[in-house]
Amino acid sequence: MFSSIIATIFIIVLFLLVFLNFLSLPGNWLVAVFILISAFFVPDGTYYALYWVLFFILLIVGEVAEFYLQIHHGKKANASSSSNFFGIVGAIIGGIVFMPFLLGLGAIFGTLIGAYAGSFLAEKYIARSDTEQAIKVASATVLGKFLGILLKFGLGIYLVFFTAKTIFAAL
Repeated sequence: MFSSIIATIFIIVLFLLVFLNFLSLPGNWLVAVFILISAFFVPDGTYYALYWVLFFILLIVGEVAEFYLQIHHGKKANASSSSNFFGIVGAIIGGIVFMPFLLGLGAIFGTLIGAYAGSFLAEKYIARSDTEQAIKVASATVLGKFLGILLKFGLGIYLVFFTAKTIFAAL
């Protein structure tokens, strides 16, 4: 009974950590750290080798997909390589700068605003595109960033369900 309560609380904490992805924080990687620590407190054999392999493959897929979707959507709008690069840099800076606002939720908007601003400015002033093209590229970049964040979040939720199934099967 007591171990089921602790396991339930642990899974709730993991779900909360996944939501950090929306704040441009490494929510899925924090989930991985918590699960690695929990491996010392659960019965032997709870986490099997294939579990760890699948878990880390999905973690890496989430990270790569987040950036790939941003770049891919930018390229579909004929973005320059500098626009893609500064879109990623802008997303990171925007997430950090806007984090203090709206109780941390500003990071979501900051990430998207930063991706837009970085991509737009690079396309307009480095690639020397006209304003209409720069807006098109920046909008596509933001769409890709948003889809990447959603995919990464979805993978994080799946990883928590996968972990919950594994833990409760061992109890």
